[in-house]
Amino acid sequence: MDKIAWGKFAHYHYDETDLDQEPDLEFPFVPGSRFRAVNIGIDEPALQVNLEDFYKGVDIPWTLAHDEAHYVVQGECEVQVHMPPLMLESQTIIARAGTTYFLPRGCRVLWRVLSEEPFRHLCFCYPNPSYPIPVARSKQAELAASQGPR
Repeated sequence: MDKIAWGKFAHYHYDETDLDQEPDLEFPFVPGSRFRAVNIGIDEPALQVNLEDFYKGVDIPWTLAHDEAHYVVQGECEVQVHMPPLMLESQTIIARAGTTYFLPRGCRVLWRVLSEEPFRHLCFCYPNPSYPIPVARSKQAELAASQGPR
């Protein structure tokens, strides 16, 4: 019988500088794409939350093996979603700062960044897909300060 994996309470206060020093990466299997990401310190069995920047240029396609909800902080992006099982049901939106959208597991999504500024969004992934994303510097500093001098 599986044991229940209990999560811990976690919180994050948005710091607009969290992505400033992070390297640009290519999305897996999308040559020429650019993105950067940090984990905001919420990395529990049921949920991983990342802050991500996607850039104008190469479109980013992805198929989700988990559910995701996004909250857009800045920028503008066309988001095309194709729904399982046959990907015949589709929808396209323009996501801007303040937009929240849900991507159900199994969907195929395509992000096309429209703005010159990065498309920045908080990405709530559940259950936790264990993406290898570094913890945000602001969260690292907060955790170090809470542990006090040693």
